Amino acid sequence: MRRPIAIFDGIIADVRFAVRALRHAPGFALTAIGMLALGIGANATVFTLSRAVLFSGFPSVADNDRIAYVASSRSSCCLSYPDFLDWRERTTSLEGMAVVRGITVSLSDTAALPEGRDATEVSADTFRLIGRTPAVGRDFTAADELPGAAPVAILSYGFWERRYGKDPAILGRVVRVNAIPTTVIGVMPEDFSFPQKTDVWLPLVPTEQLLRRDNRNLWFAFGRVAPGATFESVQAELDAIGSALAADYPATNREYMPRARTFNEFFVGPNENMIYATLWGAVLFVLLITCFNLANLMLARAITKSREISLRMALGAGSWRVVGQLVIESLLLSSIGGFFGWWLTQRMVQAYALADRGPGRTPWRVLDYAVDDRALLYLIAISVVAGILFGLVPARRLAKLDINTSLKEGERGASRSAGRMSAVLVTSQVALAAVLVAGAGLMVRSYLTVTTAESGVRAAGVLTGYVELPPARYGTREALELFDRMRSRLQDSPAVESVSMASAPPTWGARQSPFELDGQPPAEQSSRPTTSSLVVSPDYFRTLDAPVLSGREFEDTDGTSTVQVALVNQLFARRHWPEEQAVGKRLRLFDERAPDAWLTVVGVVGNIVQTDMARQQQEPIVYVSSRQALPSGMWVFLRSRGPPGNLADVFRREVQALDADLPVLLGPYTLEQRMAEAYWNNELYAVSFMGVAAIALLLAAIGLYAIVAFSVSTRTKEIGIRMAVGAGTRHVLKLVFAQGMVPLAAGLTIGLVMSLAMTRLLQSMLVGVSPTDPGMLGLAALVLIVAAALGCWVPARRALRVSPVVALRQE
Repeated sequence: MRRPIAIFDGIIADVRFAVRALRHAPGFALTAIGMLALGIGANATVFTLSRAVLFSGFPSVADNDRIAYVASSRSSCCLSYPDFLDWRERTTSLEGMAVVRGITVSLSDTAALPEGRDATEVSADTFRLIGRTPAVGRDFTAADELPGAAPVAILSYGFWERRYGKDPAILGRVVRVNAIPTTVIGVMPEDFSFPQKTDVWLPLVPTEQLLRRDNRNLWFAFGRVAPGATFESVQAELDAIGSALAADYPATNREYMPRARTFNEFFVGPNENMIYATLWGAVLFVLLITCFNLANLMLARAITKSREISLRMALGAGSWRVVGQLVIESLLLSSIGGFFGWWLTQRMVQAYALADRGPGRTPWRVLDYAVDDRALLYLIAISVVAGILFGLVPARRLAKLDINTSLKEGERGASRSAGRMSAVLVTSQVALAAVLVAGAGLMVRSYLTVTTAESGVRAAGVLTGYVELPPARYGTREALELFDRMRSRLQDSPAVESVSMASAPPTWGARQSPFELDGQPPAEQSSRPTTSSLVVSPDYFRTLDAPVLSGREFEDTDGTSTVQVALVNQLFARRHWPEEQAVGKRLRLFDERAPDAWLTVVGVVGNIVQTDMARQQQEPIVYVSSRQALPSGMWVFLRSRGPPGNLADVFRREVQALDADLPVLLGPYTLEQRMAEAYWNNELYAVSFMGVAAIALLLAAIGLYAIVAFSVSTRTKEIGIRMAVGAGTRHVLKLVFAQGMVPLAAGLTIGLVMSLAMTRLLQSMLVGVSPTDPGMLGLAALVLIVAAALGCWVPARRALRVSPVVALRQE
């Protein structure tokens, strides 16, 4: 028993010795702990985020790895209700199936003003399949989704708390959902949300329109994989069912085969997988830079004590005893750094979660960014590995000291033998930092390319919000009258310059409508070309400051009893009538929203980016007058004479004055804000990569500073002699800067070559930027050179202040 006790006592003694040593070097200790906290914290943060996005699945779903998400092979969503019924009836590899669809509803009652809320329509088995039940009240039943059943709803816990103050009498309360009296039957648990941020769940009741097989208006179906079944067997069964449906319904199902996906395959996709894998690799690079840096610092610190270490070894201390003490010291540093890294991880994850769920953001999926026990174990593991890594390198080097030389020459002899290793460590830091700075530069430039691209409109000064009229209360004539009165009332406000409406805002998509041109042979239904189409009101292009190039804009006199008209954008006109005037031409849209007649083109307008969220691609668009084909919901645009945010209350008040049960479902927010949401992820990833690159750059600069400062301190006599025999300022600066610029040049060369290979991983995420862009690689090199120059400047100034007399006297 004595030997284990002796070993334990020896470790305790080494820990005490390390604590005393660090207390006598507070600057070194604080620098090392700060670098470790950054490197370890960044790694634990990305681990937490990556696990939440890539692996964990929905926090509200039990056994995520057993849930199969099913949609058509043609797209990740958009399935038809009859297809879902056939899949559910015929499959045996899944323990039941459910289907979901996200909608926005108007909710009103006597508790507060009407609100537009996010809602999810679900089939009755949804909560059972994901293993959750309401915290208050009951679940949906099959009877709730039958046509003609009494309307019921289940509320989220947050909405129940926010609007009703957690009133226990909520069960049985009647609220109006889209002006339809609906009974509240339950409240879900506080931590529950599926599959998006939702306030209300409603049973999915099949309407006549929903039962059409060509109506692909549902999000996705899902089911729990049955015991003994696998995703492969589920897919094989769905393939057989899909083939049978394609044979039975070739017109609607031939190109829509069912496909089962895991959470990662359905909700994440290859681009996001690559983003997080690259980000994880980046923070591992940061941790390596941290280890190289600390190895250099510990090597330099140990060299200053080389005479002491050699004396101890000469008196009988074994080399492994010396190694053990240095490793204990490094593990102590990494433990303290890991502690502060844990605190930093919690703050960074919290900031990321707040940004991802910030105001105006309705995430497609609700994820759990919890810094839990697994994150803590990961942090402990990388702290221990980092401590061993940066402690062993200098320890092993010092264990090979020539005792006689070290006792004679002190730190000068030891520093000469360790200089090569120090230069290699700095070169490695610079190489890794170059890769990170180049990658971050590409991500930032990609983001700037998106944000500065022309959209075809002047979004500044415009407020927008979405208003939808309940079809049960508003027919076509009533809807047209209400929207006319809304435009008129808003236009009368002195703060409003102009008002218009459209079925979708710029960059947020458009309906794809089959069409044919007058004078061309009619095509079969399945082979008709398609084009983007949008319903807009008069003054739409004036409100958004988009040019009308020829002809006119829509007018209030355009109506159902007049000639049916259309506008086309410049790209559509050039593509279909390249040598002719588009004004006066006729076309027909095969779309339920468009008039069932030939449309006469009365104007050509500028190209507005409508469907490409990255603003890099314009497309042909046909615009239909809202006075001739009005949908039930419209986006309202108000150009303000002042800050557009000031119009939000005016907008809400005027809508409420027209219909007390009618809220602004989405918004109001500025058009700039709405369009910015389209590239929100680009901004988040660019900022993340910038943060990682900034940390790497700082650490590389510190590493260069450390090696140059140490070199100056060990060459004091040499510098003094050079200055005594006439060396000038330029010569001394050249001598000092060479210490930093040689490893910098080597590191930059290696790093830029690595960047050419590594940045190709980002290719699928870059917009308008080549992964081998020479400008960005040159900028990365320039940034590192400037950082290195700053790191060398302080030691250089110190070298210039060396007094030859003092330097020689010290020796």
